[in-house]
Amino acid sequence: MGVLVLRDAATLDDAGRPHVPRRPLWTCRACELPWPCPAARLALVEEFRLEPLSLFLYLGLALYDAAGDLHALNPNPGVTPAELHARFIGWVRETDLVRRALGARGHGASPATPPPSGRYPSWRAANSGP
Repeated sequence: MGVLVLRDAATLDDAGRPHVPRRPLWTCRACELPWPCPAARLALVEEFRLEPLSLFLYLGLALYDAAGDLHALNPNPGVTPAELHARFIGWVRETDLVRRALGARGHGASPATPPPSGRYPSWRAANSGP
């Protein structure tokens, strides 16, 4: 599986280079910062402004590819899953459109839905009614 680089979304630096990932290091080809760099993030948000859920999917695929590439370069200790999440997905603002789309697909738990397997007694106490 490979990440499709969106040239339309890539803003250019002063030398005309796009802010796209350099694999397998996952640094920006234009500014050498970890990709997605601030310029790439702005460009991606603009590119996916009408399809924000697709932005999450695109970045999820990039995260998947980066995890494999970065692990192959440095398997121990390597980049943690939390670091990868923050870098690739954690910065994206979750819009109302995304929340509605996820809820319509059954990915959002309503407050009245208990957690799986009856864990979290504090949740039960707070949501058990009078």
